[in-house]
Amino acid sequence: MIRLARDRSAGRIHPGFRGPLRVAKMLALLDGHLRDDARFLDSWKVVKDQLRAESAGKCAYCEASTDVVAYGDVEHFRPKSRYWWLAYCYENYVFACQICNQAYKSDQFPVHGPAMTCPPIPAEALGLTEVERRAIAARLAPDPLDDAAGRPRAEFLRAAAREKAGLVDPYVDDPESLFKWVADPIQRRVAIAPRHPRRAASRRVFEAAERCLGLNRDELLGLRYRKYADLETFRLVLDSGKFEGLMLDRISAQVRAMTAPDAEFAGMCRYFVRDVWKLVV
Repeated sequence: MIRLARDRSAGRIHPGFRGPLRVAKMLALLDGHLRDDARFLDSWKVVKDQLRAESAGKCAYCEASTDVVAYGDVEHFRPKSRYWWLAYCYENYVFACQICNQAYKSDQFPVHGPAMTCPPIPAEALGLTEVERRAIAARLAPDPLDDAAGRPRAEFLRAAAREKAGLVDPYVDDPESLFKWVADPIQRRVAIAPRHPRRAASRRVFEAAERCLGLNRDELLGLRYRKYADLETFRLVLDSGKFEGLMLDRISAQVRAMTAPDAEFAGMCRYFVRDVWKLVV
């Protein structure tokens, strides 16, 4: 898992999730909630291409490529079953593989602080005019482009921080500061582990990642080792000092490519290259 960045340019964020169309969705959501009949329209699929591009075609959680074998999902980081007002919140979306999302995470979302609550809704809201309800609906969640048009993003992030979520949001936190990777050449597997096992926060996010996302499932352990074995071969070649010139440049370039944001398991590769072997490439 590596940190991701949202592209907040207007051309990248679907019109349905910003501006007036976003508010229209939020109003329908609010009205449904007020009538105790909240229904979610599966309209978030239109943002999948952009989310996929931001994670380079990899699952934002396990970093396995989804381009060849799966469609991938628009994943609600905070489950819409518990955080109904975030169902159409762009800040709440990540691109995830179907195994991480459907087979493991589902509606799980452990927290270690006070759970985020919905912004206040007046008790008499159902009797208000549409204009008044629209104003309430607009501020239930941030607008990804116009901070004044929705719940201020800084306010949303403060509420999210107070919640102390067990899972790492790769758009908010840096996963590489919380995890490390452990290679086992006997069993030919690489497992993810807490980077700072004495720190409660590091242990908590590891336990959540392992339990809720299955990041140490058998297929990932083996796939990571295959990538690790290639990387270690390059490291041994570099350490040998037997190569120079063009060959050395090519090997160094290959190592850099394996740590690039679009590389599969880049977080693991960066850990070994930068923190364990301290390679300069």
